[in-house]
Amino acid sequence: MIKKKLLISVAIYLRGHRLNPDHVTQTLNVQPSRSQKKGGFKPGSTRFVAKIGMWTLKVKSNSRSIAELINELFQKIGNLPVRLDEIEGVEDACLDIFVPLSKNGKIDETLEFVLTKSQIVKLSQLGLSACFTVT
Repeated sequence: MIKKKLLISVAIYLRGHRLNPDHVTQTLNVQPSRSQKKGGFKPGSTRFVAKIGMWTLKVKSNSRSIAELINELFQKIGNLPVRLDEIEGVEDACLDIFVPLSKNGKIDETLEFVLTKSQIVKLSQLGLSACFTVT
């Protein structure tokens, strides 16, 4: 269990060299938190060119559990007409859980969280792998 408040983020990332984020948005009928087209500028930049297309839906919190954040993402995308990994141009579809535990490169906390059975089933139904980053 985490004792101090950390800004935890949970996101769905769809990536692909031929991914068109506008097509993903239309298919899902959900506005992304961030998106980029291969060959276009990265969001917020006029210097850095994106090497891959990306569509991201992200939620963050320093007071809610990881399970609650995952459920919020599931609610935002609702019932989809297609698996996320089957959308045209998607080469990688994942749920990313990011927890910044370290302070000056030293981890001084213990992290414990649970993905429920229903969340694991939903990840599979959506065609998502799971990625965990704790730093």
